Formats: sequence, C-alpha cells, structure tokens
Amino acid sequence: MNEVMINAFDVTRNFTISRGMFRGKQQLKAVSGVNLTVERGEVLALVGESGCGKTTLAKMLLGLLPQTSGTVELCGQQIADVPRLELARTVQPIFQDPYSSLNPRKRIGSIIALPMKVQGIDDEETMRRRVEETMDLVGLPPRLFTAFPNQLSGGQRQRVAIARALVNRPQVVICDEPTSALDVSVQSQILNLLNDLRNELNLTYIVISHNLAVVEHIATRVAVMYLGRIVEVADTETLFSDPKHPYTRALLASVLTPDPNMDVPNNQLGASYPNPIDPPSGCAFHPRCVNAMPQCSKIAPSGSTQGEHYVECHLYD
Repeated sequence: MNEVMINAFDVTRNFTISRGMFRGKQQLKAVSGVNLTVERGEVLALVGESGCGKTTLAKMLLGLLPQTSGTVELCGQQIADVPRLELARTVQPIFQDPYSSLNPRKRIGSIIALPMKVQGIDDEETMRRRVEETMDLVGLPPRLFTAFPNQLSGGQRQRVAIARALVNRPQVVICDEPTSALDVSVQSQILNLLNDLRNELNLTYIVISHNLAVVEHIATRVAVMYLGRIVEVADTETLFSDPKHPYTRALLASVLTPDPNMDVPNNQLGASYPNPIDPPSGCAFHPRCVNAMPQCSKIAPSGSTQGEHYVECHLYD
C-alpha cells in the first residue's frame, strides 16, 4: 500500500443559517460523515452538482476550515496539530479563476515569491533563482518576471497560479476547477502541464471539477458527492465504464455529445435540487432516483465495498 497523504474519517461540517428575523436559526450540514483516503502520487477527483459540499470539504483538507466533527489527518498527523507554516509547505491550493486570484498591483515575480516570503525566506538571490526555476517548470518565459497580471492571457495567469502553489515544493495540491475559466483550447495545455508536474515532482492532487471529460483525462480515482455525502468511489476507468450509483449514472448520462443529430441528454434528475437545510429522509437521493425502493425513503444506506469500488446505495446493500 502506498503512503497515505490525507485521511478523512467521518468528517462533518455544519453552518448556522439564519431563517429570518423571527424564525430563528437552523443548521445546514454542508458535509456529512465523509470518509476519504488519498495516497501519495494519485489524482483524486471530487465530482458532483454545485452545492454538494466539494469546496467545503477541500477547505477542511487545506486546514482553512475546521470540521464540526470527525478527524482529518495529514501524513498521519491531525491537521489541527500541524503548525501553519508546515501545513502551507505541505498542501497548497490552485484556485478556479486566475483573473481574480492574482493581485493586479503585483508583478509576476513578486506574486510567485510570496509563499517563500511567508516561510521566512528573505534572500533576494535565492528567491529569484527559485522563482525563475518554477516559471521554467510551468512554461512561463523569464521576460514575464516583471510583467503584471493584466499583461498575461488566461492560460498564462493560470500557469502563474500553479507556479505560486509549487514554489515551495508542496506534496499535495488541491485544484478547485483549475480549467473552468479557460478557453477549451487552453484547458488541455493546463491539464497536460499538471500531469507532467505530478510525474516530475511526485505530487498528489485533489481535483474538484464539474467537467467529466477533465476528470476522465486527469484523475486516477473519482469520488462522487451528493448533498454532503460521498456516494461512490472507484478508479476512473471502472467508474466511467461501470458506474453503480444511480446518481453517478445520471451524471454520466448528462454529458453533452458533439453529434448534431442527438438531442440534449435527459439525465432524469429533474430541475429541482433538494433543500440542504431540510434534506430528504433515508437516502437523500431517493426523490430523484429512478431506482428508488420503499426503504430508500426511510433508511439511509450504509454503504458497501466491492474490491476497490465503494457505493452507498440500497441496490448493493
């Protein structure tokens, strides 16, 4: 078994939501009892509809958000006990929008060097050498060292964001929709770059994405989230060829095809998404499930494992 980089056990995160001036407050379970293991060198993709808890889970894995209950371990140590500077050296994020994640008043060299300054490295020559090495790694020419973000294309800005994340040589990188703000022609370049960097620097990725084509291209394993729960986990090839959970099947059925003779696919999920403040009883997916059975509305599935394939559904209990 490979070294475990991140281990989340029964992780829950609640938020207190105001219901109005005279209606009091209510708890929203953004993440509910998630178990997840990420091994060194793998690319784990988190997929699911907007609002299912992917970004909240990522923030807890980054140490930016404390969990309400459960434990998150980084390299065998509880993440809450890891010193902040050590945590920042080990885990780094790449954000979704390169147009808003870079300071427009800072030059590119200064933006990439900032994590080194935070770690206490103040030698100008050392910083410049490391920044130039990292720019070369991500395919940025040296002339951009003194440029401003508004002088760069979207793809170049995302390469700057990647360079900033990698300048301290972290072990884990969490990518939140790393290509969604880019042109299709640039997306493949960034994905290939991320793959090359993973092999060269022995990185571990957690990738959040709505784009199943991106997931199929880059991920080695996929976790499907629905309403705060992970309902299916499998290696990428297995999940795309033999999905078990009805929600996973619906997601894969929703992918658009380039064939002009085919209509927009009907995933049978309907237009409404359940209220996360008042989730359905039993299996949260049962109101939208084409395979729903009587027990689905009353009893939450416990989850079962078939080899490396985990599925949380009464069809497989």
